[in-house]
Amino acid sequence: MCCLKYVCCPCLCCCPPKRRKEENQHGHPTAGDDPKAEALIESPTTAEAEQLSQLSPEEKQDYEDLRHLAMKRDIKCNIRKSTQAGVAAGLTVMAGTIVAGPMGAVVGGAVGTAMAAKISKNVVPLNDLLEQTPPGERREVLKAFNEAFQEEFNETIRENPELKLLFSGASIFGVVRYMVDRELVQSEQLERLDGILSKVA
Repeated sequence: MCCLKYVCCPCLCCCPPKRRKEENQHGHPTAGDDPKAEALIESPTTAEAEQLSQLSPEEKQDYEDLRHLAMKRDIKCNIRKSTQAGVAAGLTVMAGTIVAGPMGAVVGGAVGTAMAAKISKNVVPLNDLLEQTPPGERREVLKAFNEAFQEEFNETIRENPELKLLFSGASIFGVVRYMVDRELVQSEQLERLDGILSKVA
């Protein structure tokens, strides 16, 4: 009997199976074939996430200016009834709306009795809410207030040479703080400022 030998075997019987996983130049499976590896690549570490959520020095100053305005104007905010007295609610932003309530909540054990009492009455100073807001939410809170401040005060700043010069090197929060501290804001605009600061859902 003669034995036939294929020069290039057309079947899979005598050919080694192909590797299912592609390997990179170092011989490791690619992330696309390994869900765990893919998750590690796509998901930032906790340290990286915390770093991304941290405010820059300029943003920290803006947040401090915002807290100063809230305290200076003695702004109070209504808390949703769903927030219980044992929980201190910070602020968060949902669909462009600043929200006070459980979305930004912290465990009540870290909160003093005075704060819990304020929340139980559904009225909390904005300054307290800003203080309780988690660091990861503060940039969005600044962004939401920034848009409202720009809309209200841009024209006033442009018409005043002193404020215009100040605004060239400072943020809108710093300029509004300067205006309020030096009583450069008229009563009607102060009322509108109070409305912006207290407009928390």
